[in-house]
This record gives sequence, C-alpha cells and structure tokens, in this order.
Amino acid sequence: MTAIACAAFRAPHAMITVLDEDRAVFLSGVGLDETSIPRMSSVSHALAGMGVDAVVVVEDALEHPVYRDHPMVVGEPRVRFFLGATVRGADGRAAGAIGVMDVKPRPAPTETELRLIRELAGLAGELMEHAEAMRQEAARLETLRLAEDMVGVGRWRYEVMTGAVTWSDEIYRIHAIAPGAFSPTLEDVFSHYHQDDRAEIQHLVERALKTGEGYTFKLRLVGTDGVERVVAAEGATEKDSTGRVIAMFGVMQDVTERERLLRAAQTNERRYRLLAENTGDVITRVKMDGSSKYISPAIQQLLGWTFEEMTGQSTDYVHPEDRHLVLGAIGKAVKSGEPTRLEHRAVHKNGETVWVECTFKALRDEHGHVDDVVVVIRDMTQRKALEAEVLEAKETAEAAVQAKSEFLANMSHELRTPLTSVIGFSGLLQGSEHLPPEERIYVERIATASEALLGVINDILDYSKLEADAIEMDPEPFDTRALVDGAAAIVESQCSLKGLILRVVVAADTPARLTGDKGRLRQVMLNFLSNAVKFTARGEVTLTLDGRFDEKGLWRMRAAVSDTGIGIPAEKIDELFHRFTQADASTTRVYGGTGLGLAISRRLVELMDGRIGVDSTPGQGSTFWFEAPLAVAEAEDDAVETRQGQTANSAIRGRVLMADDAAANRELVSAILRNLGLEIDAVADGAEAVHAVHSGAYDLVLMDVHMPVMDGLKATREIRRMQAGTGRRTPILALTANVQAEQVTRCLEAGMDGHLAKPIQIAELAAALTRWLSCDEPPAMAV
Repeated sequence: MTAIACAAFRAPHAMITVLDEDRAVFLSGVGLDETSIPRMSSVSHALAGMGVDAVVVVEDALEHPVYRDHPMVVGEPRVRFFLGATVRGADGRAAGAIGVMDVKPRPAPTETELRLIRELAGLAGELMEHAEAMRQEAARLETLRLAEDMVGVGRWRYEVMTGAVTWSDEIYRIHAIAPGAFSPTLEDVFSHYHQDDRAEIQHLVERALKTGEGYTFKLRLVGTDGVERVVAAEGATEKDSTGRVIAMFGVMQDVTERERLLRAAQTNERRYRLLAENTGDVITRVKMDGSSKYISPAIQQLLGWTFEEMTGQSTDYVHPEDRHLVLGAIGKAVKSGEPTRLEHRAVHKNGETVWVECTFKALRDEHGHVDDVVVVIRDMTQRKALEAEVLEAKETAEAAVQAKSEFLANMSHELRTPLTSVIGFSGLLQGSEHLPPEERIYVERIATASEALLGVINDILDYSKLEADAIEMDPEPFDTRALVDGAAAIVESQCSLKGLILRVVVAADTPARLTGDKGRLRQVMLNFLSNAVKFTARGEVTLTLDGRFDEKGLWRMRAAVSDTGIGIPAEKIDELFHRFTQADASTTRVYGGTGLGLAISRRLVELMDGRIGVDSTPGQGSTFWFEAPLAVAEAEDDAVETRQGQTANSAIRGRVLMADDAAANRELVSAILRNLGLEIDAVADGAEAVHAVHSGAYDLVLMDVHMPVMDGLKATREIRRMQAGTGRRTPILALTANVQAEQVTRCLEAGMDGHLAKPIQIAELAAALTRWLSCDEPPAMAV
C-alpha cells in the first residue's frame, strides 16, 4: 500500500501508522528507518484530533510553525513536504493515518490528489479491519486449540459434496497420527473403528445423512499404534435452504482411562457390596441429614429390622441417651477427616438394648466437600458381657488382694507388738554391764532368735508386696561407704560370735555418692551377708563393692559377698532365686530361713534394672553378687557434713511424750529414753496425748497408731490443729507396727514428721532421737 502511494504521488517516502496510548507505530513504510515515534509529536495524532476524513497538507515543513521542529524535519529523512489523511478504524473512529513525504517543498495538491489520498486512506482502513478480523480469528482458533488440548476434545467436519474430512490436531492424536500427516476420507474414518463396532458407526452416519438427525456414541477405536481406545463422540448435521444435508460436524474425546476407572469402580462396588452383604458387621452409608442411603442386610440380625425398613430412615435405632454422642462422633469424623470410633447403645426392634461399636468415616468429593458418612456397626453385646465378667473377676481379685494385704498387715502388727518387748528388753539387758556371762549368752540367744523371727516376718511382707507389684523404688542420694559399712555392721556381732573374719573392700574408683534406693540396696546386701554368715562355719566373709561406667554414663555398681562356707552344687544354683527354695531342703532344719530372701533380692534388683547371680564351688564357698545402674550424685557441701557430724556427736536432751496402749512398750521405751538421759512421760491413748501436749511443753512425741479412745492419726491431726497459728510445731514420730508403704504415707499425711517401725531397735531409736533433739533446726521428714 505505501509503495502504491509512493508511485501515485511520485514521492520518495510513504507511511501508514496506527496510534496506541503513547506512540505512533509505523505499520508500513517506504524510505523510513524508524518503526515508531512519540504520539504527541506525530502528524497522525494531529489528524486523529481533526476527526475522520481529515487531510493535512504541509507544503514546506521548514516554513510551517508547527512542524518545522519535527524530528523527521530537522533530522533524517529531512522531510519538507507532507500530504496525509486519517485512516478510519473498524469502530468508525480515527485509528491512524496514511501519508506521503518528499525532501523538497511542493505546491498545494490538486483536487485529484486530495481525492486519491482519501481513497488510499479508505483502502488502508479496510485492509486494517480485515487484518484485525484475521487476527481475532487466529486468536479464537488458538483458544479453541488450547481448550481442546486441555480437555482432550477434538473437532471434525465432513463435506458431503466434496467428501473432504477435516480433523483437528486432537483427532489426529486420538488416532495416533501426527497432526496434518494426511487428509482422511470417510472410509479412512470407518476403518479405524473396532471391527465389532464398525457397523454401528456406519449406520449412525448413514442415518444422519438421510434424516439430518445428530447422534452420540461411545465406541472402540484402534489407532495406527495398534492401541485400542474408547472414544465418546457427538455428531450434528448442517443443511442448506432446502433442508438437504450438506455437511456433518462434531466432537470426539478419548475416554479410555475414564472408562477403565468406571469399570474398576463398578467392580469394586460389586465386590464391596458382596462383602457388605455377607459380613457380620453392618455397613451403612449415611447422608449428612442422618438418613440411611444404604444399609447392609446384616442389620436384621443385629437389630431385627430389614434393610428395606432401615434404608432412608434416620438414626432412630440409636438409644435416645446416646444420640448426642453419635452426632458428635459424626461431626468429629467430618471435621478431622480421620476414622472415629464410638461405643454406644442401640435399640433392637423388640425394644432390647444392644451395645454396638461404630466406626465413622467421612467421604469427600473431588472438591473436598463431604457427601456421605460410611458407618461400620459391630455387635458389642457379647464383648460387653465378657467385659462385665472380667471387671467382676478383677474386682473380686482386688478384693482378695486387699483382704490378703489387710490380713498380712494385721498379722504383722500382731507379731511385731510382742516382738517389740522381746527385742527391746533383750537389747536393754545386752547393754547392761552387770549381767553375768552365762545370762548374757542367754540374752544374746533371745536377741538372735527374735531378730530371725523379725526377718521371717519382713520376708513374708516383702514378697507379698512384690507379688502385688506394690513396691516402688525410692531413689535418693546416699554415701556409698556408709551404705556398705552400715550393712556390714549389722552382721558384725554374728561374725564375732562364730569367730568369722568380716572384711569390707571398696574399690578406690567407686564414686563417693550415688543415687538409688538406699534401703533396698542395703536389704539385698544384708541378705547376702546374712546367708554368708549363716552358711559359713569358719573362715571369712568379704563384702566387695566396685563397678564401672556404662555407655549411658551410669555407674554400674557391683556388690559381691564371698564366703568360705559349704558352697552350692551347680545343679542347685538355678533354683536358688525361686521362692521357698534352698539349695538343700535339709538346710532349712539346720540353718533356718523361709527361702524367700533370695527371691525377694532378685525381684528388687530387677526393679532397679540390674542383674543378680552366684558363683560357687561345693566345700569351698560362694560369691553372691548383683549389679545395678546408678547415677552419680553430687557431693554434699561441707556445711551439711559438718552439721551431720555435729548432730551425730551431740548429747541429746529434752522432754519426750510417748503414746502407746501397750504397757510393756511404754515401760520399754521409758527405760531406753532414761538411759539416754531424756525425760519421758507415757500415756495410753491418743486423747491423753492431745491433753498432755496441750498441758505441757514437750520437745518430741512418739505416737503409736492403733490405740483405743483416739488413734494416733486422729491425735496427730488434733495436735496440729491445736498448734496452728501458735508458732509451735512439736515433732511427732510414729512408733508403730504399721510398716507397709501406704500405712507410712497415712502417718505423714496426718502430720507426723517421721516413722519408726516396731519392734524397736535401740540403735535406730537413739539415732532418730539424736536427729530430732540435737539439731539447732528440725530435720526434714524421715521414714
């Protein structure tokens, strides 16, 4: 077009421009290097402002007041003459301009030239409108192609007159043919269908051509790659003015995968329905309004209703008192997306209550919205009955255990009470300096026998607790050397009586302080020591303590007791740690014992995550050992050690009140305390103790628990109530035959500060009195 303009006007330059928001863009140009110039400086902008059909003539740009400074005038191509006209857009408004230019001034154009420039402008507008229409059509086709690609739908068309078949790219792909590789015929189309479906597609096309009716189908197609596909298609016809079919067109989609998934879903549905209808559990599908969409036939066996009666019904079979639980479980399943289980009651058709377990699972559509809730209902009636039986049996067993525990506690109390007098008075006699040698031997025999009896009682109680899993470890920091020396000191007198050498060996690298249950560790050591002394007639008994650090940083303490006694045959060693068992049954008669000590030691060591064992040679002796992992404790500071040392060496003084209903116990404790230089008053029941504390000033109270009129626990509470707000708190120590853990706890909860067990051990009593009566400040609670 610009070349025609140059020829018509014999001009060296011509251009066609369109205006955008900022620039005048050259769609076409002759003799111009620029592709665009700023809109505001362009002649096209001036023309657009003048309206359609406007013409601008510039005879000499250098003389023109508006354009003499124009970039194309003062710069290349140094335009002097310009003739231009407005180009009308498709909307009827000025869209740009067409112009011819010369580098020399020219006279004003003739009417013919003006008419020609307007005609060229009109032609340029038509060309621009046609170009825009073509652009829009190309864009529409591209959008359609993208849509086809996205959804996998292809287009086709068949011209009846010419027999030409047109396929879109997607149709080619469905046939496994490169797009545009060939132009198919109608016979080519038919030949690609599966031989069993070919007759149907031919029939549908023939009917459409004859009647003009469209069609839809879903048939099998075989591509050039040999792969069988399922395609869904829809066809329509185009008719001329006489009603004759002149063309057919339509769409096609590959639905192979969708069909496969559909068949799989149908297969699964049949399988699951078969499962649902043949399982003992009820499977139901519930709508969000609570009505049943599907319910399996097993509902009749469970609740007496047929599945026809229940389908479409709401959850009326749920027990009225449990309906809110069911609705809550459904809500939880919907909210969390996870299966939710609930046990609740249902109502049988005959009115009986049935226990069921329901599992709720929300089903969501592809958008995440909940469609239905699947519920699996299982009959729990028999299990509930069994649970009730188990619970009843458990309660019966617990009652039996409680009765056994109470019996043992009572038996312990009844045995410990007279033993208090036996052990206590024999201890007093042993401390006498005026006892003749022969009588001293008798007293020592009494003391040994009573200590043995006390050991039997303790063994029976400990094993009963272990059987009931009622023993818990009570770890606390302790002095390693003191633990070993304390255990050895208890058997020192027995070794002296038998002429045995007692040795204690502690490895140099053993930590000074460890954390563990000091009482239970001493109990196991003492059991080993007592057995060693018992079964050794001559020679020595050695307690060795050593150990090593394990991979967790714990000190694996190893305590071993070696003796030169009778030894144990290899075939008997495995039986040693079982209850009521000794290496030789005859040793029970010779050496005594219950056969429980080692069994108790084994269980205690196991509770500490440790190991226990024995090495022995008959006739040469035995070594019993155990290991226990213990944490290393921090060393006590000097102040604590100094205070403890001062306490141990301080002379005790003070006034003590004792409450005990047994006259012999009052007499015994009074004698012990007077020997220690203490003042003592004794009363026979708790009421008297409360009155005595109210009337007089006491530094310590020794309180029995089982007493007439008012027991020790109630008396302690009353004393604590009485002293509340006075700034005084008299220490109260339980002195009782109640030694089980829960009994000790009740004493402390009542307000007592410590616990001493009967039978009374003079050394332990003296140590407790020293601790409470010698310190400048009261010690922590002690048990």
